[in-house]
Amino acid sequence: MSIHGKYADMIFSGEKTVELRKTAPVSTNDEITVYLYNTDTKSVTGKMTVSDIRELTEITDNLAEYACLSVEKIQEYKGDGTLYGWFIEEAEIFDESLRLKDFDAKRAPQSWQYIRR
Repeated sequence: MSIHGKYADMIFSGEKTVELRKTAPVSTNDEITVYLYNTDTKSVTGKMTVSDIRELTEITDNLAEYACLSVEKIQEYKGDGTLYGWFIEEAEIFDESLRLKDFDAKRAPQSWQYIRR
């Protein structure tokens, strides 16, 4: 998953517990591991365990707090489309960043992508 450095830092610190995306995997019956590609450093700096992904129909103050964004920013991002909350159970920052080629990836995902690891 591509993410700006400041939001990755908030995830690693535990401050950000929901990541918002306009798309989601087809099936999310189990926890999934999401590797975080930091767009600032152009490297995979850590990973997070996502316990639930669900469509969000209401943008609340609580959601804004968990996502570390304002209600207005979330609404602007969502527009007229669908919005999904990726609920973060835990996160781990790597001692050494990984490169995309460590994942057999040729380029960073626009938002997120499946990988085999």
